Amino acid sequence: MVATAGQLARSTNIEIMSFAVAGSTSITTGQCVGLDSSGDAVLAGTSGVVARGLFVAIETVDNSSGSAGDLYIRLAGGNTYVYATASEALVVGHAVKSNTSSKVASTTDATVTIGRYIGHENEESAPTDAVADDVIVVRLGL
Repeated sequence: MVATAGQLARSTNIEIMSFAVAGSTSITTGQCVGLDSSGDAVLAGTSGVVARGLFVAIETVDNSSGSAGDLYIRLAGGNTYVYATASEALVVGHAVKSNTSSKVASTTDATVTIGRYIGHENEESAPTDAVADDVIVVRLGL
């Protein structure tokens, strides 16, 4: 199996939650997602969504022509290991955040951290650093 962004990387400690999608919003599997002030799912690249939690979409939902709450999306959160797409070079074990494209980027700011970069698919014993556009394993949470 070749991993794709949005797939679950491990079968333990899985936390999947369902949230209403904000109006005029389209979210693609594998993108980083936050919640707006109303608790609706929006792309995490949108400002002001960190305080309500950060997640990774495990399905695609297109609510671009709908109102808030018309559609719901399932998101991975908590201590879940999930595949995401790197937006830049990443070092194994370093904290990551969402960038403006809702991909993962490195960070030293704990207030915006979505989780930690763990490695590539099947790299548990000798994980390697990532480059831009690699599909990587992220452990959500800190």
